[in-house]
Amino acid sequence: MDRPKPIRYDRDTWLVMRNDDVLPKAVVKRFTDRRGVDQYLLVKWDLDPAKRTLMAVCDSLEKADGLVLYNNHNPLGFWNGPPNRHPAG
Repeated sequence: MDRPKPIRYDRDTWLVMRNDDVLPKAVVKRFTDRRGVDQYLLVKWDLDPAKRTLMAVCDSLEKADGLVLYNNHNPLGFWNGPPNRHPAG
């Protein structure tokens, strides 16, 4: 199963979709640090802004997208099972 690509919301924001067709599972925001390097903040999405939490800071959109797993209701193994990839690669 191929992961859906992040949906570009604006110049520096992407919505990461997984199980739900309407609500994103996460949002990625791009910021430039003091060195002029892009940093991607991965935020767990919730309709309630108070429940949104920072999950990671990554150096690429692809890395941030790869950290967002599917909700798996029938886990198989220690990494949550398919369709999530094994952490070793």
